[in-house]
Amino acid sequence: MEKEFIPYEQALDLKELGFDEPCFGYYLCKNSAFGVELELTTNWIDLLPYDSSSCKAPTCSQAFRWFREKHNLPSHISTYWQPDWNDYSYQYNFVEDKKKWNGIKHYKTYEEAELECLKKLMEIVKLK
Repeated sequence: MEKEFIPYEQALDLKELGFDEPCFGYYLCKNSAFGVELELTTNWIDLLPYDSSSCKAPTCSQAFRWFREKHNLPSHISTYWQPDWNDYSYQYNFVEDKKKWNGIKHYKTYEEAELECLKKLMEIVKLK
């Protein structure tokens, strides 16, 4: 189930960008004798008191929907056959200011392309 949520680092970045949608999951950071432990929970009560290192854990689809609706940044992942790899590759695409931008790099997995696209969208919003 954890694969459905964006990674903690990106969830924390989204929080800083103003993401505040209802979510099924939350990242909790708890200090322990072993350092900081990261826990994914679905119980929002666990967030109280809500500290700066804890945050909501949106699903991938929630994060991309937020970029589309809030920042007018639609995106998608394209699939290409790579004869050299004898396998498929994946590339992200998004539209900014009515211009189509493509990920320059081809990725071996869909999830890798999706994560890089998410990072790029965050970078664009931070620069605005």
